[in-house]
Amino acid sequence: MDTEENKTLAELITELLRTSEQEINSYITEVISHVNLKDTKAVSHCYFLTLDGNGRPQTKDFARFIARHVADYAIPRKEFAEAQKYDREHNTSTKTTQLVKKAEALFTSLKRTGEGGEMLLYILVQEYLKLPQLICKMPLKTNSELHVNGADGIHVSVETNQAGQEILSLYWGESKLYKDMSGAISSCFESLKEFLLSDGGEGAPAERDLQLLRGNLDVIDERLGTVILKYLDKDDPLHNQVNYKGVCLIGFDYDKYPSTANSETTEQIKAKIQAEIEAWSTSVIGQISKHTNLNTFDIHVFLLPFPSVEEFRKHFLEALGLSYEPS
Repeated sequence: MDTEENKTLAELITELLRTSEQEINSYITEVISHVNLKDTKAVSHCYFLTLDGNGRPQTKDFARFIARHVADYAIPRKEFAEAQKYDREHNTSTKTTQLVKKAEALFTSLKRTGEGGEMLLYILVQEYLKLPQLICKMPLKTNSELHVNGADGIHVSVETNQAGQEILSLYWGESKLYKDMSGAISSCFESLKEFLLSDGGEGAPAERDLQLLRGNLDVIDERLGTVILKYLDKDDPLHNQVNYKGVCLIGFDYDKYPSTANSETTEQIKAKIQAEIEAWSTSVIGQISKHTNLNTFDIHVFLLPFPSVEEFRKHFLEALGLSYEPS
């Protein structure tokens, strides 16, 4: 289905991406990517914090990097595009600077989102999976009249099935940053199952998010928005071509990072994680298997060991100019 001359729906959705030139690779190192997990349709990705030139994990710099994306994450595309247009026409940066301040203010009033996990998942999914976000929830969370819990994010792609039909895939996102890896994995799939295994009835978590999505699509092209809304309309035949998938971030403390400078290298830390990754993957498989039929869904699982999840939260909040209160 074409929604614009010479552009497919997939191409228009790709234009929604907000990515850097792989800047994230300055801060984290890949251990594995797109590894199939046995007896499931899930695939695993694992990254860890790259050590700096003196062999120290870059927790603070990584948190600052994540925080720099606050406006992209928290400001709807149309509002951001209007600010950029104004600044270009008037040779200034005032409007976009105002939006950064506005985005930071949203976090100030919503302390529970301050840990940075949701933003980190948002960045990982866009940078490595090339899946744009379809709804900008941050402004909605400050509206006391709206019920805005639900998934940590909703990303989107378009694929073509064997019959030549375009399938709209919605990726429900969950981010869990825990001190304990097992707790993070368990909590992640307990949450994700509510969306992927939803019966579609009124009041179901997925349905509540879909209602928000229908009224708050984060797109600029009106024709693209019209087509996506047809997919989201249960009374439209296109709704039968909507496929649910999952993306999740599991962050946890890992005590094998160096505690002193110039004692280990990035490659040595990578080797330690490679020796444990099979056991971590087995834990993920076990938690997916606890939920009937969850193993039949496509799920991207990002594993990210930190020297300290709490330290990451602290530095993320500080990067936004917010006070930190230990949990």
